[in-house]
Amino acid sequence: MASEKRDWIAYTDGACSGNPGPAGSGMVVIDPAGNRYEGYEYLGASTNNIAELTAILLALKWIPLDASYVTLYTDSQYAIGVLTKSWKVKANRLLVQEIKQALAHRTRTRLVYVQSHVGIPLNERADALARTAIQSQRSNPLPLSS
Repeated sequence: MASEKRDWIAYTDGACSGNPGPAGSGMVVIDPAGNRYEGYEYLGASTNNIAELTAILLALKWIPLDASYVTLYTDSQYAIGVLTKSWKVKANRLLVQEIKQALAHRTRTRLVYVQSHVGIPLNERADALARTAIQSQRSNPLPLSS
């Protein structure tokens, strides 16, 4: 598809060891030229839903606002539901609101659900990065964008 060559693509994932428990977010971002960027954030004690949402927010904040097209892939049905399907938000309201505001500043951004642990390489990589954050208890943010 021709438009995909102009797309910014991000795979995001969150992980939690226990729920709540130590949590991390992982992101893999590919720019329109095909350059790949990876990062992860250690969140400390948190929940899997916060980790999933945080990964989406971090990717959105990193991708330039003037990006023509952005496609964010997540394996979180919860994130898709609260961000695009009008699910009632009972917890994490401020985080959901911040993501919705970030989405509102972009005209061509879509969130796409992908199944987890079915061999989608970039989703598996985002998951591995989130787990690395938990295991190392460190953050390795996405590199500064230009």
